[in-house]
Amino acid sequence: VGISVMIGSFRRTVATWLDTVTIADVYVSASTWRRARSQAWLDDGLVRGLAAMDGVEATDTLRQFHGYSGDRKVSVGGFPVRMEGRNRPVDLLEGDVAGALRAAVEDGAVWISEPLARKEALGVGDRVPLHTPDGEVRLPIAGVYRDYSSELGAVLMDIATMERLFGPGPVHNLALFLEPGVDPDRFVDRIRASFPDAPIEIRSNRTLRAEVFAIFDQTFAITRLLQGMSLLIAVCGITLTLLVLARERVAELALYRALGASRGQLFQVFVGKGLGIALFGLVLGSLGGAGLAVTLVYVINRAYFGWTISMHWPFADLARQAATIVLAALAASAYPALRASRTPATELSREDL
Repeated sequence: VGISVMIGSFRRTVATWLDTVTIADVYVSASTWRRARSQAWLDDGLVRGLAAMDGVEATDTLRQFHGYSGDRKVSVGGFPVRMEGRNRPVDLLEGDVAGALRAAVEDGAVWISEPLARKEALGVGDRVPLHTPDGEVRLPIAGVYRDYSSELGAVLMDIATMERLFGPGPVHNLALFLEPGVDPDRFVDRIRASFPDAPIEIRSNRTLRAEVFAIFDQTFAITRLLQGMSLLIAVCGITLTLLVLARERVAELALYRALGASRGQLFQVFVGKGLGIALFGLVLGSLGGAGLAVTLVYVINRAYFGWTISMHWPFADLARQAATIVLAALAASAYPALRASRTPATELSREDL
């Protein structure tokens, strides 16, 4: 219950976050971006060629590399901040969007991710240290934004501020906003046909979301294995408990048979015991799991990763798990119940009487 609620809450929160940050229709990056990061950039001619394609309404560029804030390694990103029109979106937890945009353009202020803000106890109005080629600078913070891409922390700024601090540099990612009516997937095919030899990765909004959730599900795949192992251990525990109980109560079962109890009735008694164990375990597990879920969502994730996750209870998933547990308990009770039902009345000794 605890793990299921935590994963369900995290998945729902990430879905909401993606709705906010992935508003472009097509995203282009260097083919080695995942491995090389700042060493993988897009050629200037390619960027201009993509921006000039028919059907492109606007573009959004991102320059990104790793830097240091104090002793902490962080991601440093720069994009052209515009007071009007489309901007690379962020979901602000602290600060208002208009004020943050204005401060980024006029004052050279930055936005920091929630993990960095929590781990370094920073907020709007504070200054974040950042190492540059000319030494350390302390930049004013105009906003704290929600980010689940990395627990290291990130600093976002206007590209003009980045060039002033770090010098000019290449574009690492390009977002394309298409004109109304242009199909993103067909446009991706057009890009591949127009630039067949370019070492780039092209993803539509829908493809990018699918890849994000594929990575998310792979990350938590081990939890499914752990849940299966815990269910197997529980099944073995119920079977062993009922087998021991049937063996220790042979005399009592023989007395029932001598008094007229049928095998079917003894079978039902032991199946009922297994079902009772399962239901009692479900009650205790639900209470304990709810407490664990609250701890994971509101304490562990915030303290360790620095992420704020919105609580979500996946009742359908929990109901399926509860049904699986009950069915598994019934299956685990079948063999001990069969053994108990075969106890003959002749097992009743004089001493038992």
